[in-house]
Amino acid sequence: MAKEVFLEAKGLIGVVSSLIFNHRSFASSIDITVSKLDKPTKHFIMSIKHNPKAGFKLLFDFLGKYHTIDQFHYQWAKDNLKVKIVKRGEQLSSADRHSEMTYFVAKGLLARVEENTKTGKRRIMSLAIPNMALMTTNHLYTHHLHSGHIVALRSGIIIAIPHSVLRQFQEQEKSIDTLIDVLGNKKKRQLVLLRQATLSYSPFERYLNFARLLPEIKAATTQIEQADLLGISRHTVQQAQYFLLTGKYAQK
Repeated sequence: MAKEVFLEAKGLIGVVSSLIFNHRSFASSIDITVSKLDKPTKHFIMSIKHNPKAGFKLLFDFLGKYHTIDQFHYQWAKDNLKVKIVKRGEQLSSADRHSEMTYFVAKGLLARVEENTKTGKRRIMSLAIPNMALMTTNHLYTHHLHSGHIVALRSGIIIAIPHSVLRQFQEQEKSIDTLIDVLGNKKKRQLVLLRQATLSYSPFERYLNFARLLPEIKAATTQIEQADLLGISRHTVQQAQYFLLTGKYAQK
């Protein structure tokens, strides 16, 4: 797991260079209609389908905090990037299995998962919460595809970015150091903290470390997803959560 996340952190150097857009001029032109229907999630997805550019706004809101962007970058994004509205459980890397692609999470939750063919058990190898990304390859400058597949753990909005476009754009646009540091450090931080959390031999202690070091991941995931990420049982997750809530050990 540590090797995989390190490779993804390295690959993000190319990813960030491609994601410098026109935040001010484009963001002001987008307005997602707020629904008063009884099914807000369904209406949200429908509204995005009718206005796919709204997906970029979520990306611009993040990128605009770190870098000055101009009209050229907006046009580049319009010509080359694709907004994907994904449903929970949808596999992103299955249809494009032989494509070199980066998936930026504007909204939702992505995971790289592998399944044991003998036991059928799932293992979550890597996660991407909003403003992070997962790649289909080890890094931007390789054709070697990751094992497993990328799946949406939540419905949301994903920005699909071809690596060929990223490499071409990176050679043209040099003012990217700040954004490289931001996203690269995000992935490196996740790697370091996840490694620290899983150093303990005790599954119970492993979860306590996870809850302390990665509260944003804990808040974004279910008990089963946490168990699959940490390599522990759901029962252990429940026991540890009970302890964190009450300060007492659950009775057996």
